[in-house]
Amino acid sequence: MRSRRRATASALGAAALLALASDAHAFCRTMTCPLPPDFAPGPDGCVPADFASFCASLSPPAKPLPVWWRNACVGYDIQKNASRQIAYDTASAIVAAAFAKWTSATCATEGGDAGSSRVSIDVRDLGPVDCDAVQYNSNQGNQHVIIFHDDVWPHDDANNTLGLTTVTFDPDTGEIYDADMEINATVPLSVGDPVPPDGYDFESIITHETGHFLGMAHSGDDRATMFAHYTPGTTSMRVLTNDDVSGICSIYPPGGMRAVDKSASPDGSGMVVEDACDPTPRHGFSSECAKPPSKGCAVAPSAEGGGETAAGGGALAVLASSLLACARRRRRHAHRSTPAC
Repeated sequence: MRSRRRATASALGAAALLALASDAHAFCRTMTCPLPPDFAPGPDGCVPADFASFCASLSPPAKPLPVWWRNACVGYDIQKNASRQIAYDTASAIVAAAFAKWTSATCATEGGDAGSSRVSIDVRDLGPVDCDAVQYNSNQGNQHVIIFHDDVWPHDDANNTLGLTTVTFDPDTGEIYDADMEINATVPLSVGDPVPPDGYDFESIITHETGHFLGMAHSGDDRATMFAHYTPGTTSMRVLTNDDVSGICSIYPPGGMRAVDKSASPDGSGMVVEDACDPTPRHGFSSECAKPPSKGCAVAPSAEGGGETAAGGGALAVLASSLLACARRRRRHAHRSTPAC
């Protein structure tokens, strides 16, 4: 499924800043800097040892920061036509269930008590939308859309890439501004049980992609939902492992906080208080794709940038992550920066 780190897809561990590899966990967080093309997260770490210098060598240089949603709840939408293979109502139910697996995860509480509390992030289905394009707009309404490609998968590795999640974020803080998913419906998607030996379980795919949507990267644990490769005919990715739960709890711990890079928190603690629940996308909600802007910018894998400045300054960046069928063993990444929005 490999989320696009292009958008940030396989996100990486918080580089040198979040030494996730030093813990007993294999989970990784999506980063604002792309992984080197010849590196994939594994049991030994989420990023290579020289990751900070690699990020500094890019043009423009990138800060290796973990990404995160500020709002207590985030909206999403499904393209109204869904797919010829999966009707809208069916897709809606499966997507809602997939998100719920992440947002209902319980985290161990700190201290001597052996209790647990739910993660502090929720999602809201804002309904079907007309827009079927991956984009982010600074001066028009937006939607966090889930798109199905029935006829042509518009990305390379068409026989292997099953899903792609594109995340737009503030490169100075890692705050996510927008997230869109694409599902490859040119392969035989399956709903329900049993999944045919050559079938691709939609519930497994979308559970993986919703993890990317929330800021998770590919895990080094081959049993995890966030592992980069899916084996046809299987359903194990439907169920979050302890590694997946530890990952989502590391971003959105109970109590309404966000774990961020220390440079992104006002007091340098590495924690930011969530904003009150408002699932409306940044710059408002729209069911329609944006019209070409006369000013400002629209951000998407193929969009042109304009000249507005975002609060916080700096360039707005886009990353993507994707899920692959198990035959594919090498990850690909792309990175794109545009003027801030």
